[in-house]
Amino acid sequence: MYYTQKKPIENAHIVRERDRRRFRELLAVLSLGAPIGFFLLLFTWQNLEVIRLGHEATRLQKSRKEIEDANKALQLDLDRLTSLEAVQQKASTLGFAPTDARAIVTVAPPSNPDAAAGAPPRTSRSMR
Repeated sequence: MYYTQKKPIENAHIVRERDRRRFRELLAVLSLGAPIGFFLLLFTWQNLEVIRLGHEATRLQKSRKEIEDANKALQLDLDRLTSLEAVQQKASTLGFAPTDARAIVTVAPPSNPDAAAGAPPRTSRSMR
């Protein structure tokens, strides 16, 4: 049997040299790879944005169609409720009766607009 004793190696004073050729290769790869990677990132982001905007446009078109349909339904309801027959029926249920045509008095508007407002008539005065 052999017993060996490990001798500690002190290599703290050894300085590692830079491999300049390998560093230049790394810079070349990074200078080519970074723009390509940036372009791919930008391309991907743009495509995702187009897809997102397409979904948003579809959602807005659907919402617009629903709003237009609701507007048409409300317009039909308004037309139904304001039709002459519906108004006459509602008036009769409230106790109103048709007015006698002889009881209607038509008033013509005055020809002078100041008279309608109750203002005194205009007169021309000269300065002294």
